Amino acid sequence: MKQLILFICLLLSIGNATATHIVGGELTYSPLSNSRYKITLKLYIDCFNGQPAAIAQDVFANIGVYSADSNIQLTDLCFAIKRALPIRVSKTNYNCIKIAPDACVDAYFYDTVVTLPYRSKGYILTFQRCCRNRTILNLISPDATGENIWTKIVDTAGIGANSSPVFKNLPPNFLCTNAPLIFDHAATDADGDSLVYEFFQPYTGGSQNDPRPVFNNFESPPFSTVTYQSGYTYNVAIDASPNASINRSTGLLKLTPTVSGQFVVGIVVKEYRNGQLIGFTQRDYQFNVQQCVFETTSAFATPDVNCDREVLFTNNSNNASSYLWNFGDPSTTADTANTASGYYKYPQAGVYTVKLIARNGNCMDSLIKQITILDNIEFNLPKDTLICDNSPKLLFPNQFFKQAKYLWNTGATDSFIIAQAEGKYWLRITYGKCLKYDTCEIFHDHQNVAMGSDGLVCNPDTKELEAMIWVRGDFKSINWWSSPLQIPANYRDTLILVRKKGSFSINGEKKNGCPYVDSMQLEGISVIDIFKFANAFTPNEDGINDVYPDLNPSYNYHLTIFNRWGLNIFETDNIPWNAENFPNGTYFYFIEATGCGASVKSHGVVQVIK
Repeated sequence: MKQLILFICLLLSIGNATATHIVGGELTYSPLSNSRYKITLKLYIDCFNGQPAAIAQDVFANIGVYSADSNIQLTDLCFAIKRALPIRVSKTNYNCIKIAPDACVDAYFYDTVVTLPYRSKGYILTFQRCCRNRTILNLISPDATGENIWTKIVDTAGIGANSSPVFKNLPPNFLCTNAPLIFDHAATDADGDSLVYEFFQPYTGGSQNDPRPVFNNFESPPFSTVTYQSGYTYNVAIDASPNASINRSTGLLKLTPTVSGQFVVGIVVKEYRNGQLIGFTQRDYQFNVQQCVFETTSAFATPDVNCDREVLFTNNSNNASSYLWNFGDPSTTADTANTASGYYKYPQAGVYTVKLIARNGNCMDSLIKQITILDNIEFNLPKDTLICDNSPKLLFPNQFFKQAKYLWNTGATDSFIIAQAEGKYWLRITYGKCLKYDTCEIFHDHQNVAMGSDGLVCNPDTKELEAMIWVRGDFKSINWWSSPLQIPANYRDTLILVRKKGSFSINGEKKNGCPYVDSMQLEGISVIDIFKFANAFTPNEDGINDVYPDLNPSYNYHLTIFNRWGLNIFETDNIPWNAENFPNGTYFYFIEATGCGASVKSHGVVQVIK
């Protein structure tokens, strides 16, 4: 029988046309006995725009089965389910609707019983189908985006048998623009597990080239998700004011859509047992939003947040002859009024639930909204801050108001900014009728503490290498370091005399409190730079180049002078030759010199020019 069903599914998949009739669906399971499970797929079909031929292709639904730990398809366990006759989703979820929009949704049920032997980590079951309606507004390329309805059967070892949660109500077949809707999206759980409701990002399946894939063409877990258009997310998947919300505990869905169109929304119910997540049911559904005509509508407006305890409510109800207000003050029973406009002075700050009932004969509509009363909003930006490394600074208030509007002097409207430049920054927060400013200033570190030196030189008096290192700038503290060690311990001066080459560094705290660090490398000077012997001098008493080798050289020396015939005519230690009583001409010199840690022996010719 299983092979026959697979054969039928394969035939139906041949020549598939890309379908856009699928509205959504969900996949659930419940255990029977001996590893047998009842599997139910609910598939929602657009019976207004959907082509009959495309709808007929889905008589059978292919269900892929995967190992939950390895994500490998278990081909022998894959199966197909034949659908039963549909149920028309026809409930009107609004009171006093006069003209309903053209919308039609059928819910098809696919039920079967399969055997899934115990498997560590459990199974993943998936139904994949393409494509979605091309008129969907919140998805990129919706007509090329399929749907993947899947669930996970958990490993029951240690937790006992488990059934997935089942949504109690079929989803709404249409929504009306600017009309508040409260929809019971709760689920039941056969095991009594704790349920939590959230929005989620739906998944894709199939493709335009293979809209109804057979098992071996399924996408394996982890599955791909739909891509939302800019401005939409899974939490904000539909244009509404306020944004759509779902109560995490009760599953109560609240939304007032503001734009006509089609929107894909994902709602998941998660089940917990003893604090452990053990299962879930995901409903992937296309919400059809259209303009509706109501006999009577209840509507009112006031800021969600008020900084004045006296609140005026603007009545925007339509086609109503009488009204009943309940302003939600729990401290009294006198918080009601039957006037067209609503006014109430609240005794203290808090969150209040306001209800307006609008009537016209037997037709009645009601609207419930929460408002927040504040004495004022308080927040502060960080104190004026000195940024020592001149890096960007993240600025944000110490209080966050979820529904507030933020405006910085930079033009940014997020609740935080990254301050790149120094200067004053202000933030204005508007929260309902509340308004508050605060400012702060960012300073960058412009102080400079740095080392300076002329480099190692040879002192003509001491005949030693030396350098004076000095520190420029204002600082509170200074620490010196050198390699090789030349600086006394705990040295704190701004000047120091050193006589060796090496690495030198300083660090400490500037006057403004910022840290600083600087370093330098001093190199020795070469022998060539120390010992320079001229090949001529002019002893004419003009004060320039009058003696040989120099008047005050930076080295000690022994000098011997010979005439051209080899006679020793002058010899001395550290006394230069002034060639007195010797004529112009060529002479020979021999010199032995030491100084600045170096020594040299040199000889050559020197010219005397008078």
